[in-house]
Amino acid sequence: MSDRNDDLKIARILQEAHVIAVVGASTNWKRPSFFVLKYLLEQGYDVIPVNPKEAGNSILGQTVVASLTDIHRPVDMVDVFRRSEECPEI
Repeated sequence: MSDRNDDLKIARILQEAHVIAVVGASTNWKRPSFFVLKYLLEQGYDVIPVNPKEAGNSILGQTVVASLTDIHRPVDMVDVFRRSEECPEI
């Protein structure tokens, strides 16, 4: 597949996604997960921050949940900001 086709596929995925969970979301504005969460909100996505240490608090006005199992609605995409060894196998 060419790079152009890959770009088109990514663009289509992003156009079809509405609800995005950000696992490892941080309140620290210096962390990449904070920047991504902020950017996604600015682009109009419905973003759900996921971080067990911050559960119940809010990041950029969004209520933080402890885990993906605490989200009780369909999620179109999950962005993971954790080391692979800290994530369960899929």
